[in-house]
Amino acid sequence: MLISIDTYSENLGISLIDGHKLVVKQVYHKLKPFSELLMEKIDMIFNQLGYSPSILYAVSVNKGPGSYTGLRVGITVAKTISYSLNIPIYVFSSLEAMAYKYRAHEGNITVAINAGKGECYVADFQSDISDITQISEIRLMKINEFKKEIPENLVVVKNLDIHGDNIIHDIEDLSTEGAFLALKHQQKEDPIRLEPVYIRPL
Repeated sequence: MLISIDTYSENLGISLIDGHKLVVKQVYHKLKPFSELLMEKIDMIFNQLGYSPSILYAVSVNKGPGSYTGLRVGITVAKTISYSLNIPIYVFSSLEAMAYKYRAHEGNITVAINAGKGECYVADFQSDISDITQISEIRLMKINEFKKEIPENLVVVKNLDIHGDNIIHDIEDLSTEGAFLALKHQQKEDPIRLEPVYIRPL
């Protein structure tokens, strides 16, 4: 079984996946720091199901972009699980996983996530109904500039006050779709080198 962790936004998502089947998914709104919540919720899920962590063959985690503090917590917990059980880590990008949710839409998909400070992370993807391909680099844009340049194709946004007939507001976590995407593309990463995606210049 694989456990998937998503901490990129205000929602903490935890999914347990067995092969191609979602076994359980829990989503918690960020009522307190994820560092205090994540391990507690993982333990609770295993206790409720009567599972031992030894059943896990892999862990997947969102590496961002998104809330840098939240991502660090999720990645740290994923690394701890990987090291303690000697299992691989699969990773997914928040923008990529958001686009993958809407892969049934054939054509271009633009994804944008609120990055704070009046900015957003943006990337473009091509969907062929069964899968998506990233066709642009992730870019950091002023939200006002993005509003002026919104394309006519499908646009999926997170925590942005932007509206239109071609715009979908994604309010869910990405733990499930991200895990299936990471497994499909075998997106394994070395735990030692795994760090959150950070787009802003230092």
